[in-house]
Formats: sequence, C-alpha cells, structure tokens
Amino acid sequence: MKKALFALIFLSALQASAQFNRKLIFVGIKGGANFSKLQTEGLTISKPGASVQDFFKNNSANRTGYMVGAFARIGRKLFIQPEVLLSSKGGTFEIFKNGSTTPVNVDVKFSQIDIPVLIGFKLGPLRVNAGPMASLNVTQGGKLGDALKEYTTQNINKTIQQATFGYQAGVGLDIRSFNIDLRYESGLSNISQLNLQNNAQFNSKVSLWQLSLGFVLF
Repeated sequence: MKKALFALIFLSALQASAQFNRKLIFVGIKGGANFSKLQTEGLTISKPGASVQDFFKNNSANRTGYMVGAFARIGRKLFIQPEVLLSSKGGTFEIFKNGSTTPVNVDVKFSQIDIPVLIGFKLGPLRVNAGPMASLNVTQGGKLGDALKEYTTQNINKTIQQATFGYQAGVGLDIRSFNIDLRYESGLSNISQLNLQNNAQFNSKVSLWQLSLGFVLF
C-alpha cells in the first residue's frame, strides 16, 4: 500500500513537473526573409602614378535573402529567447572606375550562422524583444573579393570576416502555436575590413529587416 502510494505521488510529481516545464520552456522552428543592405564608408583611392580616382559608395538597394533555424523560449511574460539561424545576407555597392560617371554595381551575397540571445516581454499575444547577436561566416561573397583585388595585397579569401557581432530588436505576435516576428538587425562590427592603397581602408557593415514565421513544436 505504501509502495503504491509512493508511486502515485512520484507519478503526480512528474506530471506536474512536465506541465510546469511545458509552460515555461518552448522549442520551435522558424523561417523567413531578410531584406539587407551593406553600409560602406565612401572611399576615394588615388592610384600611385596616376590621376584617376576610384570611388566606393553606398547603394540603397536591398538584397532579399532567406533565414531558417530554431529557437527556444524560456519564460512566459518575461522571457529569454536564444536562437540558431542560417541566414543569407548581402547588398550592393557602387564603384566609379577610371573617372567614369557611370557606376559599376557590385552585388554581394554571403551566408552566416546567427546566434541571437533576446530578452523580451509579452503582453497578451504581443511581444517585444531585443538582444545581442554573434554571427559566424559560412560562405562569402566572391564578387566582393573580386571587386577589391586590385586595391589590396591582403589575402582576399578573408574579405568577409569570420565572426562579427551585432544586435536584433523587434516585435512579435503569438497565435496559438504560430508566431510572427518583424525585426531590425544591425552590425556592431565590420563584416569586411581591408587595408587598401595609400593607407585607405574599406569597411562595411550589414543591416537588415527580417520577417519570419515560427511554429512551436513543444
């Protein structure tokens, strides 16, 4: 009788613990689109022995990419949400070569593994969240390297930095097991940083808007 009572108490405790964990810890998958652009510093480079100048300038054109990954949410009203995302990013910048008034557009694309850790607050179905993010380079934009080859003696294979840091901030909406997020992402460190001729530097950061749909698995 005591063993049966003990087993009943033990099973009840397990069930209560499982219900408690389900209410506080959620795991899901998500996917969506990135609308990104590169922010480059405008550069003027004078080639040795020549009067021609090349100009690197920002371009406001956005590049559309994808984002897929998984997330965990710990907490209900006040929560922490770490994520692991495979994210395609890029942008466009312009080069005016040899004094030409017609720019050459360089379309850059690359993929990164993003690891944001967000802190948020939930009020009903609405959420607000923000936090830091680390990104690891998976593939880099070959066109960016090709565009900079003639201006640098550095290893062009390292055009895109291997690790960068930034932040994400945005709002979300939870509808049963589905959630929708709109976020802004900005880099705090350069995705590329190369020493060019005449002690000039080419620095660029990525910024984007991200729209995603997620589903809570358990």
